[in-house]
Amino acid sequence: MSKSTLVGAAMIAMAAVAVPVLAWSQSPAPPPPPPGAAGPGGPDHGPEHGPMRPGWGRWARNVSPQQACVDRIARRAGFVASIGFKLNLTTAQKPLWDKVVEATQTAEDAQRKLCSSLPASAEDRGKQTVLDRMSHREQMLQAQLQGLQQTEPAVLALYQSLTPDQKAILDHPFRRG
Repeated sequence: MSKSTLVGAAMIAMAAVAVPVLAWSQSPAPPPPPPGAAGPGGPDHGPEHGPMRPGWGRWARNVSPQQACVDRIARRAGFVASIGFKLNLTTAQKPLWDKVVEATQTAEDAQRKLCSSLPASAEDRGKQTVLDRMSHREQMLQAQLQGLQQTEPAVLALYQSLTPDQKAILDHPFRRG
């Protein structure tokens, strides 16, 4: 097994479970636009303004940097959950998967704490300096690296228990067809 395969598997596994999916799903939906509001092609739509649609991450003007950060973690957790489903784990493999998930929760908690340090309102987004954003990104990368290092033993144990077909799913999660 190559080191890049192991690192890839660890990255996928690390992005799992401890994500605040409940907080994400409980966030209030943005209010509908008032009747007669400008739509696509209007004054608030274009490359300089970007579309104003929920779910467009940090580029949507009504999403705070903190919420965008949490949403990224939630999307990764969903991706990892889908990989776990695709693997169709056996009874013997499920405890190994649970160890991967448990190890991942610690890493996700650390990243979630970093998200909470970001501005909580969309209006405060412009108050961040480039140095603030660089510092946050550096802290997030350090937390992700630490998470990879912590989950590696659990991912290795799981990977060694997988069948060749399951390894193919984990090695190439984006393969279609």
